[in-house]
Parts: sequence; C-alpha cells; structure tokens
Amino acid sequence: MTLLLGIVIFGVYSAALLAIGAVGFTLQFGVTNVLNLAFGSILTACIFAEYGLTGHSTNLWIAMAVGAASGAVLSLLIGHVVVGAFLRRGATGFGIAMVTIAISLMVQFGLEAIQGPDILSYSAGSQATMNIGGVVLSSGQLTTIIVAVLAMAAVQVLLRMTKFGLAMRATAADVSLARTCAVSPARTRAVTWLISGALCGICGVLLGIGEGSFSASTGSDFFITLAAAAVLGGIGKPAGAMIGALIIGIVSQAAAAVIAPSYKTIAAWVILIAVLVLRPQGILAEFAADRELVA
Repeated sequence: MTLLLGIVIFGVYSAALLAIGAVGFTLQFGVTNVLNLAFGSILTACIFAEYGLTGHSTNLWIAMAVGAASGAVLSLLIGHVVVGAFLRRGATGFGIAMVTIAISLMVQFGLEAIQGPDILSYSAGSQATMNIGGVVLSSGQLTTIIVAVLAMAAVQVLLRMTKFGLAMRATAADVSLARTCAVSPARTRAVTWLISGALCGICGVLLGIGEGSFSASTGSDFFITLAAAAVLGGIGKPAGAMIGALIIGIVSQAAAAVIAPSYKTIAAWVILIAVLVLRPQGILAEFAADRELVA
C-alpha cells in the first residue's frame, strides 16, 4: 500500500513539474505554430541564470521569480526576434525546426563552456517535510505541486475569461480572421512567447533545485519527457498537456519504483512512441489534427 501511495504522490509531483513546462511549450506552439525545439535549452539557461544571479539561493519563490523573468526575456529574443526574422523571410516547416535545433545547440554548448567540467550543485538546506501515509514529501515538492495547480488555473482563466485570451485563441484558430477583428497577431505572439518563457523558467528552476544539481544538458534531457506529455495530451492544447503530464508522471514514477530508476525516462519514451504510432494527434485531437507540427 505504501508503495502504491508513493507512486501516486511522487507521480503527482513529477506531473506537476512536467505540466508547468508542457503547458508553456504547447501554449506557445498553439498560438505561434512554431515547434520550439530549443525549449529544453532555454529551460537550462534559466537554471544557470537563477544560479548565478541569486548566489545559489534555494528560496523557491525568489528562484521562480528570477527564472520566470529570465525565461520570458530569452524566449522573446529567440522566438519573436530570431525565429520571427526567419518567418518574415518565408521560412516554414523543416527550416524553422532546423533554426530552433541550431539555437538549442548554441545555447547548450555555450552553457557547457561556462560550466566547465564540474557539475553545478545547490547547497543542501534543511526543508520541512510532510508525512502522508508513510510517504515523506518535502516542502519544496509540495510547493511545486501548489505552484503547478495555480499556474494551470491561471492559464485556463487567461484563455477562457480574458480579452487577451480570446485574442490568443483567435490567432491560434485563424490569423487572417483574427486580424480582421482588430487583433494584432504579432503582439499576441510576442506576449505568448513571454508567457511560454516564464513557465519554462519556473519549470527550470524548480527542476534544478529539486534535483539539487544540474549541467548544460539537464533541460534537454528533461525536454524528452516534457514533449511526451505535450504530444500525449494533443500538441497545442494546454488542457491536454495537463492530462498528458499527469499520465506520464504517474507511469514513469511507477516504472522507476517497480523496475528501476533508470526506467523513468524510458517509460516516457515508450509512451511517446506508442502515441505517435497509435494516435499521433493525442488525447485532445481536434487542434493537432488540423495543424502541421511546424509551420
């Protein structure tokens, strides 16, 4: 019983971390129609930024604020400035995918040059714990779950109950029609890059502090699982990303607990491949079925 409860609780924690990043990733794709394969490297860059700017602070609220700010700025620069320049010159599909991969590699190898041969670590500080049926959850893990719930609720409120959310949904559905309704697609996309980057940064610092150490490839490795959650839920659908994150989080945690910790990422890969083969449009399929993955 304790094993099952542990799988559920830590699966929810993993899902919370995944959901923050997956929603940012899929929200940005839904509005801009650009599959940002540099997302994992942006996530890593945010960990480095927080680590350097706060003096290795493990205060989650300060870390999340710094991560969100650095992620928003970096995402806007990459998406609206760099990728936008290629889009204005007519690049589409495969070309844009190659641009984001090139950006990802430049960021990762640049961070490796800064990092050097050492693995960077946070100072281990004491944290309050909560015992739930014999399963011990740290205050940091509990905070991550709470932040994920608040972030997911905020995204849904933004999309469903605000004028800008309506502009985002209009831009995602039909750019030409949105423009005729006095919506600025360029402004909407720019703000979306900012929101996506902020969620990416929050996810990054929570990941880095939660793991206790990180390297230049941390975000890229985590991006595999994050992308699996987004694709499983239906790429471009924030609600789908939440569902996908919950499934991936619990299944991968079960694999780690029952088989071996190394199977956690393998489980995400298996789910991703199965979804691509059996139902490539994902759980919430109506959006992905009508869009190219990169345009």
